[in-house]
Parts: sequence; C-alpha cells; structure tokens
Amino acid sequence: MINNPKIGIINHNFANLHSVKKALDYLNCSNKIIDTPNDLSNEIDAIILPGVGAFDAAMDSLQRSNFINPIKDAANLGTPIFGVCLGMHLLFTDSEEGKLKGLDLIRGKVTEIKKKNKDMKIPHMGWNSITIKSNSTLFNNIEDGEYFYFVHGYKCEPKDKSIITTSVSYGDEICSSIEYENIFATQFHPEKSGEIGLEIYKNFISKVSKK
Repeated sequence: MINNPKIGIINHNFANLHSVKKALDYLNCSNKIIDTPNDLSNEIDAIILPGVGAFDAAMDSLQRSNFINPIKDAANLGTPIFGVCLGMHLLFTDSEEGKLKGLDLIRGKVTEIKKKNKDMKIPHMGWNSITIKSNSTLFNNIEDGEYFYFVHGYKCEPKDKSIITTSVSYGDEICSSIEYENIFATQFHPEKSGEIGLEIYKNFISKVSKK
C-alpha cells in the first residue's frame, strides 16, 4: 500500500501537460512533470504518458530525449503506466500515421479512421458515449454509456482483443480504452471530460496506491 502516490507526467513536447497536472492537483495527488529520464527516480510510483499531435513527432521527441528505454524498463518493473489519446497510440507497435516504431508495450497497430459517408467528420472530435466491454480498474463506479471527450483521427487495434475495456461508435466500433497488466490507456481525454473524467484519474490513483 502506497500512501499518497507520486505520479510522473512525461513531457515529450506533444502533450497537454498542464491540463493533466491540473486534474491531478485538483484530486490532491502528488505529481511531477518529467522533463528528463533522470526525473524518473524511485520516488515516482506511476507514469502518465499524455499526448496531442502526430505519432512520429512524439516518438522522435521521446527518442531524442532518451525516454524510450526508461519507460520500457519502468513498464517491465511493473510501474503503472497510463497513456492518454496520442499517449495511448505511442504504447503500440506502430502507426499508419508515421514511419517510426512505437514503444511496443502493447502489441498491435494504430490505423486511420475511414470516413463512412460524406457527413462523417475526421478527426472524431467531441463528446461520445462509451460501451463497457469488460471489467476495468479505470471504470470502477462508471456506468455504461457515459460520455467522454474525444479528439483523434486514428484508432488503436490491439492484437489481443481481450484487453479492450471500452469501445466507442464512430463509423465503426473503435477501441476507446485498454487494460493489460500494469498498462492502462484511454483514447479520450479524461482531463477534458469533466467530473466523470476525474473519476478515471481517481481510479488510476487508487490502483497505484494498492500496487
């Protein structure tokens, strides 16, 4: 049991760091923006990998900042890692959005959302309801059909479909969250989803406290 866990927010220059930090501050959760791998010290109990922007740009930034191996090492040691939006994409093997390899902590690919009709807008932007597919730590006390805020033009396709915890309907049924061992991720932005989004972070903090 960890009293008041400290969460590190990875700064790869393509993320809404301060929105995530503001959410954690509101929940009185100790946190720190991680600017260099050296900041990933033993005092960090979990990692949030946020993201806004393009896959290759973010992966290139992680690579140039020497973050890739430390993040993988933390994952292998069982440190809880939470990817948000683009941060979720970075956890996967690769993406159609770019040519660089992802972190490959989740086997699978990120593919472009295809328009199903002329009225369908890409990117998928705004509030949409999720369908709960399986029991998940992140969705404790959250009901099926709740609305969260999305902004994305690509979707995640894990090889192991059993790790998909929620989906969202947008043209097709799209994976909107995953949970695999100590790896968690949401396609939507909890920090932009009001009170229900804060519940996602509360549940993650609770999970970290019990590790």
